[in-house]
Amino acid sequence: MQSKLFRHIYSTTLVTTLLASSSLAFPSAHVSAAAEQTNLASITIDQAIDKALNNNADLELLRLAADTTYYDSLITLRDSQAIKEDSIYTFKDAQTKYKKAAEAKKDIAASKATMDALKSSLRLQVEKAYLEVLSLETKIKLQRQSIQRHFWYPSPNAEAKEALVKLQTSHQEALAKLNNLLLEVPDKDWKLSAYDLIQYQLSTWEEVQTIAYEKRPDMIKAEEERKLAEVKLNIVAKYSLSSSYDGKIARNNLKKAEILLQRTKSTVDKEVKEHYEKVISAKKVMEDNQATKDAAQKHYDQARSDYLNRKVSLDELIDIEAKLLDSEIKAADALYQYNVAVVTLKQSIGN
Repeated sequence: MQSKLFRHIYSTTLVTTLLASSSLAFPSAHVSAAAEQTNLASITIDQAIDKALNNNADLELLRLAADTTYYDSLITLRDSQAIKEDSIYTFKDAQTKYKKAAEAKKDIAASKATMDALKSSLRLQVEKAYLEVLSLETKIKLQRQSIQRHFWYPSPNAEAKEALVKLQTSHQEALAKLNNLLLEVPDKDWKLSAYDLIQYQLSTWEEVQTIAYEKRPDMIKAEEERKLAEVKLNIVAKYSLSSSYDGKIARNNLKKAEILLQRTKSTVDKEVKEHYEKVISAKKVMEDNQATKDAAQKHYDQARSDYLNRKVSLDELIDIEAKLLDSEIKAADALYQYNVAVVTLKQSIGN
């Protein structure tokens, strides 16, 4: 509830004059902020992601390691291909050709999956930071608009100014977090592009689950371990006695790899399902808050008109405006929470 300290300072005649005027509270400050915004360097969310990925030393080290693994594995694969099948007579020969080739393929896939996992984590961090800055910019704009609607005060009241300062402080903190990911100075300001995922089409749970099984780095690693264990067992079955010690070890290793794969699937199911349901829930909250905001805007417009015609009191109008601002802030926050839920789901399924 806003303070009532200055509610009755102006007469209805003066208020009517102020309402009819095109100049609102602190227009010069608003224009100045807009001018500063135009001079800022622009950055889209995709550009921010690229910048963070290109500047991250840990990711570059993983990329170099993955490259090295790739070329080392190619040498192994080339050597194994050079061994003709009709020249394989012993279990050891078979291991040299098939086991080493399978290990090389697994190493390539695993090193790429490790690199992709870090890329995915960094991407999500940037998306969340970018969306947070955007959301706070929207809330600051809404707070300023509310102050401009306060024609009944000679200047913004203490509560409105304090709320604006808090939002600006949170904005600077969020900006520092984003700049840290971009390896920029903490207070570097940006002109961010509008971004939301309202049009995002949520697939069925079965489709999302299938994509996660195929694309998630942890699933890729677990499946590659299973494939390698299967190759080793096949080598034993074909070139050695399956009842031998080697055969027993190979069967145990395959069973272990299958159990670990199933455990990974269970973890994936639980995690992705949680994020999937959050998107559904966040979308409903967003739509409900948008509807509440639209209704509050209509209520305020009508109350403002009624106040000019002396049908509602100033106290009533002030309370209605406060409810409008509250609904606007909640709608902005609900959109932010929905966007975060969507990018988190996309990351959790490996997109």
